[in-house]
Parts: sequence; C-alpha cells; structure tokens
Amino acid sequence: MHDFPLSGKQCCRKGEFNLRSSLLLIVSLLLVWGMAGCAVARKPAPPEQPRTVVIPETTRVSFEQTDLAKAPDAVKDVAKALENTDASTWVRAGNDLYLLFSMSPRNREYRAEVTEIRQRNPRADFSWLDVQVRYTRQDTGQAPPNAPVFTVVRVGRLDRPVSGVAFQFNREKGPGPAPMPAAGPQPAVKPAPAGSPETTLRVEGEASIDEPAPGQETTSPVKVVGRARHSAGEVRVRLVDEGGMVLSEKTIAVGRESFTDFETSLSYGPPASPKRGFVEIVAPARGKEQSLARVPVTLK
Repeated sequence: MHDFPLSGKQCCRKGEFNLRSSLLLIVSLLLVWGMAGCAVARKPAPPEQPRTVVIPETTRVSFEQTDLAKAPDAVKDVAKALENTDASTWVRAGNDLYLLFSMSPRNREYRAEVTEIRQRNPRADFSWLDVQVRYTRQDTGQAPPNAPVFTVVRVGRLDRPVSGVAFQFNREKGPGPAPMPAAGPQPAVKPAPAGSPETTLRVEGEASIDEPAPGQETTSPVKVVGRARHSAGEVRVRLVDEGGMVLSEKTIAVGRESFTDFETSLSYGPPASPKRGFVEIVAPARGKEQSLARVPVTLK
C-alpha cells in the first residue's frame, strides 16, 4: 500500500476543523470559569431585619353615650344585676366595650358623665383604659322615684385589646354638681350664704374591680384584682350570694388619698348547682356600709 500525499484542499479542511475544535474548547472553559467565578463572588443576601413597631404610651379614645335599650344583651344582663345600686363597671360584648354606671335611689338625681378616655400602654403586651368621669345633677322630671338609673357609654375602636379599666371621678367645688365616689354621689351641699367660705363635699372612697369580669364563672378560690382608696384607710372585699349572704370576706388596707392596687382571693364552699353571686368592695360610711364597686358572677 502506498501513502499518497494530501492535496492542498484537504490540508485546509483539516486545519479549519482543528481550529474550530480549539475555539469550542476555549469558549467552554471560559463559560465554566465565569460561572464558577460568579458563584464565588456572589455574596448571600443579608438577613431581613425585624421591623420596629412604635407603640404610643398614651392615646385618646373616642366614645359615645347610648341608651340601655339599644345596648347588647350582655350589657342589659349586667345592668339588671346592678340596678338600684351605686356601681361602675365595664362589659365586653363581642368586639365592643361598654362602660356601665348605675345609681341607687338615693342618688338618682345624678348622672355619670364620661369626659375623657385614654388608652395607656405601659408594655407591648399590656394595655388598659383610664376613664375620667364626673357626676352632674339633673332634673329627674316625671320619672318614677324607684326607676333604675343607668348611664351606658360605648367605647370607640381600640388598636389593641385592653386588660382592664380604671375609673377616676373628679372633684367639683361649690354649689354646683357634687363630687362623686365610684360607688355613687353624695347629696349636694346647699349654696352657702354670701361671704361664707366655699364648701367642698368630701369623697369618702372609690374603687374598681378588674377581675373577675362581669358574668364570669368562678370556682373557689376566686381571685379578685382591683384598686381602691378610702378615707378610713381600709375596705372590705367580699363574696355574697344572690340573697346577700356573705360567703367570704377580707379586709384590705388602702390609701386614704391615693389609689392602692390589690390582689386577693376569696374561698367558699361550692354550691350544689351554679348560682348567681357578687364580688363587691364595701367600706364604712357614716355608721353604715358604702358599696364602692360590685360585679356579678356565677358561682360554681
């Protein structure tokens, strides 16, 4: 066999094939190196920083007075339990919050007037309402002398749930509306003669119950959380049944001028079947007991 020398055209074709192969190899290597270089150069995205939510320490809350007849059934039930007593409480009905004020027959000429509500947020997980109230004297007109007297206030939309409500009753001087304690107003002072020093009625005490909530089912011992002040320096926290029988009672030392927050428990013998009762705060007043706050509960 003889080897024939390649012609000129065949040599050119072979050279072109080798050149194309070399170019493809170089391009492939460049692509691989480029991808590897990008992977090395690419840095991981920084973790998303948590957003800081600023919670205002105090915000003003809107409110409106409404008729008891238009209030939810839960508010009407509490009002029925508190009728003809001096009491102030709050009721949650669905997504709405209501403030309820009740007057006894001896104080029926007065009405509770909410002047301001502020939502206070001492912590991110705790919020409460600071309610400013004053009692004003009004003409009772032709209303029956023993008819229950209530003031119902619907609280506006809140940006977060509240854990409690505190009522502050402002003092008022002179012959105008008398300053009232949380449990109800005292009789108004007659106008003093000209030239006499201005007379201010004395607020003997006031209190509020934050826990248990109105209508709550309780078992022994029932925890009672609230705040109170009284000129005598002490109040009595008690549990009574629907007939007024005292089931349990404790004496709590409180401030004479400033409020004292307290937490205590009341033990009682469980009834054979659930029955209605009341957690109340009372204090001595002119030789009698003065009801400062009262909350209906279901004893189990």
